[in-house]
Amino acid sequence: MKEVCKDYLSHSRSMCFNEILFSFIDEKGVKDSEIYKKVDIDRKLFSKIRCSSNYIPRRNVVIKLGLALCLNRNDFNRLLNSAGYSLSNTRFDLVIAFCLDKKIYDLNIINDYLYTYTGTVL
Repeated sequence: MKEVCKDYLSHSRSMCFNEILFSFIDEKGVKDSEIYKKVDIDRKLFSKIRCSSNYIPRRNVVIKLGLALCLNRNDFNRLLNSAGYSLSNTRFDLVIAFCLDKKIYDLNIINDYLYTYTGTVL
């Protein structure tokens, strides 16, 4: 029975967060440094994300990574879900969803919307 479980796990496993993130980075053809500078995280944290397949950054960092990559809503949700997060119906998440739907990826504009409607920023 353990062998059956092992087979099931190996066939059912989806890509982990850092695999999905770096596949999007490669797909977009951007440098790592461009992304971590856009997201305003240091190189050390970005390296930790790259090197550790089980490391999951905070939700806001994952959101900023998805926005920095200008992902469409489906790809954004895929990235977020791979980290164990999702968008809900909170005002904060609805503002993020609005920006994704309207293809607004500039963090300054998004933070302006967030501050106006929720009193918080990314």
